[in-house]
Amino acid sequence: MTTSTNPNGTTNNSGMNFWKVLGVIAVVLLALAMVGPLLKGLFWIAVFGLAIYGGYALYKSRSAKNSNPNPPATF
Repeated sequence: MTTSTNPNGTTNNSGMNFWKVLGVIAVVLLALAMVGPLLKGLFWIAVFGLAIYGGYALYKSRSAKNSNPNPPATF
């Protein structure tokens, strides 16, 4: 730990502040390293799920059109 006394009598504890900042940066980088691959995997799962849902919606819309060939008249 480095402490120095300024001419006005106050102490400067810059050594601890450096380690605190470095520690915060290290924790943030570790968290991003863990969350990044998780989000990458969830993205592809979501894309696959949306593709399945879109296919199902198209199937339902086509089967609804085919089951009722004469829809009610609209004015």
